[in-house]
Amino acid sequence: MGASRNIAPGAPGAKAVPTGGAAGVTARWCRGCRPRVSQLGIALVAGLLAAPLAAAQQILPTSGLEIEHHDIIAQPPVWRVRYIAPHLAQDGVLYADVAGDMELLCTQDALARIVQDGGEPSQIVITLMSAPVVFGEMTPGVTQFFESYSVESDLCIWEAF
Repeated sequence: MGASRNIAPGAPGAKAVPTGGAAGVTARWCRGCRPRVSQLGIALVAGLLAAPLAAAQQILPTSGLEIEHHDIIAQPPVWRVRYIAPHLAQDGVLYADVAGDMELLCTQDALARIVQDGGEPSQIVITLMSAPVVFGEMTPGVTQFFESYSVESDLCIWEAF
């Protein structure tokens, strides 16, 4: 077989990094093989988040946190999409618990919201916060997680802050 390439499906030339990083192992399905529960979960999550979140509140698939879209701050070419997750401040909720959810929010919700409003972002910053805060104002006691993504060919590509 030929060498494996990391390209984004449906987006020739777009950068893509496999889930889990470049060192991750991609599971292959074969005749007679059963899909793993995690593979089924990923397919289910992708289907559920295929359009912007319709309801006021939504449960994130990886962390199980309940969220609500708060606002969009447009500073073209950067768009900040902020969500409230009241239980984010609970003991034991770590960034690692929500990292996968943030990527899904970018690709499946934030990007769609921005494009529907006529925006053309080159970068999206996703914010999860335990309570509403004024943008740019320090608010001790409110837990916030941020993640930045470049947008290329309708895909959110993680960027290290």
